[in-house]
Amino acid sequence: MNPRHRRALIPGLLVILLVIVVVTALAREARAAEGDPVVDRLSTVTDARIPESSALVFSKRDPALAYTINDSGHEPTVFAIEVSTGEVVGATRLVGHRLVDPEALTIDRDGTLWVADIGDNDAVRSTVSLYALDEPVIGTKQTKPTRYRVRYADGNTDAEALLSDPTGDGMYIVSKGLLGGQVYRLPSTLRTTGVNEAEPVAEAEIPAMVTDGDYLPDGARVILRTYTGVHVLDARTWKQTWSAAIPETRQSESLAAAPDGTSVIVGSEGLPSPITRITLPEDQRAAMLAPASGVFDLD
Repeated sequence: MNPRHRRALIPGLLVILLVIVVVTALAREARAAEGDPVVDRLSTVTDARIPESSALVFSKRDPALAYTINDSGHEPTVFAIEVSTGEVVGATRLVGHRLVDPEALTIDRDGTLWVADIGDNDAVRSTVSLYALDEPVIGTKQTKPTRYRVRYADGNTDAEALLSDPTGDGMYIVSKGLLGGQVYRLPSTLRTTGVNEAEPVAEAEIPAMVTDGDYLPDGARVILRTYTGVHVLDARTWKQTWSAAIPETRQSESLAAAPDGTSVIVGSEGLPSPITRITLPEDQRAAMLAPASGVFDLD
């Protein structure tokens, strides 16, 4: 290119860049005016036993606690964390089975804790497994969970989210698709013998690269996490009702809905691992419970 032409283009490029910056800033202000979430740090996990936290779920027996687990390559141990401090107060090792890539946790309405060994980056696992155990809460112990084998009706897939409907018996797996995910409905009664088949749910609007998810406590909405944001879906139609970008972390792997339904917490792999609260806009919150005492009274 002729140097004179190059010099002539530079001011034009600067104008374009300035326009992009201004438009982006205005768009962010508009989103904030429409109800962007409030984000604040609650605590930080520094325990060396949790280098790759890949899931979060609040305890139903003690709402001041949440559970997490490392993904592949680590001992199969569920850790109980005090949300307000990030301190590990419990460690329950799962024995009697070989876990491959645990990626998600959920607690059903009966109080059973489910560990989802459903990670499959290369889509080579013909079956995956769910493990059920009683909520361990605090202390150091070990237990042999009940194993349920699962296959997807439409073929092998990678997934990192397991959802349990708090108002019914339904459980769902959400896949981690590069261009968009799929929701799979599990049988209402899982069998310990043979293989349980997970059926795809039609017309679900699942974002790409879902790394965790949870129901809000009234069962009306599902909230999913991706590497760049959070997405709220209507639990009946699986259509998105709201989404927002959230601050970047090292690797955005985990999310849990708070017991009061007004917010979620998110975590990440790597140490130190921050636990961050995302307060939802009022029109996206659960329409129920008063705040659980002792969980978020940090201000």
